[in-house]
Amino acid sequence: MSTESARVLQPDKRRRRIDRDELGRISQAMPERDREVLRRIDEHRYLTTHHIQSFIFTDHGSTDSAARTTRYVLARLERLALIRALPRRIGGVRAGSAARIWQLAPAGARLLRDEGQTYRSHEPSLRFLQHCLAVADVHLGLRALTTIDTVETIDVATEPNSWRRFVGTGGEQRLLQPDLASIVRTRDYVDRWFIEVDLGTESLPTVLKKCGQYESYRASGIEQDVHHAFPLVIWIFTSQTHAEKVQSSILRSPRLTPDLYRVVTADRFATSAQEWLQ
Repeated sequence: MSTESARVLQPDKRRRRIDRDELGRISQAMPERDREVLRRIDEHRYLTTHHIQSFIFTDHGSTDSAARTTRYVLARLERLALIRALPRRIGGVRAGSAARIWQLAPAGARLLRDEGQTYRSHEPSLRFLQHCLAVADVHLGLRALTTIDTVETIDVATEPNSWRRFVGTGGEQRLLQPDLASIVRTRDYVDRWFIEVDLGTESLPTVLKKCGQYESYRASGIEQDVHHAFPLVIWIFTSQTHAEKVQSSILRSPRLTPDLYRVVTADRFATSAQEWLQ
């Protein structure tokens, strides 16, 4: 980076608002990798330092080198007022410096989006934060499937790009909201999955109601018309007991199609995913 560009990337730390001209100069001088950091945080709302390292800083000779570079880039983006770290009391939900949690600052959102859009960073509830971080964990788990010899590409859509709109049987507009939607292409097949991440905060009736929404969307035929098959619905739980209760309830329900669902705990997801792809 030239000295002139570096000078552009050092706004006054005391300023809370970056005007349009300065934001334009920052954007022009910004390395693509820094922009990718902003996009990835925007995609998941909240990410830890470790998440960002695992998503983006993967071409270093060692883990220590990747960690140092990640921290350096995040510190620069924070000085530029493009990202913000959550307060330590929330960040403490995960231990260690790699668990520092980041969100976009208003200037970072403006850099990525239309100037007219409003964005306010805020302190999330612990429940919402934990869910966002768990979804990011699963996203990374999906990306790790590329280490399987038969897997060629993996595409992952986060909310709201994972959502599906359809018309219910009564003509009402309905919205299905998976946490993630993935497409795994292997040498022989294309596997599509809708993924729900549950930390044990949803009651069993709520989970089964969501399964009913998938059944309704399946009945619409939209996915089948486009892709000739309906995706598997993957439920990921933190509790083995909760997972077993959901699995048993799905099998007993006359309204649900058991073959449509896979129920697994988070620590078994990677192993189970490999089995599903065989």
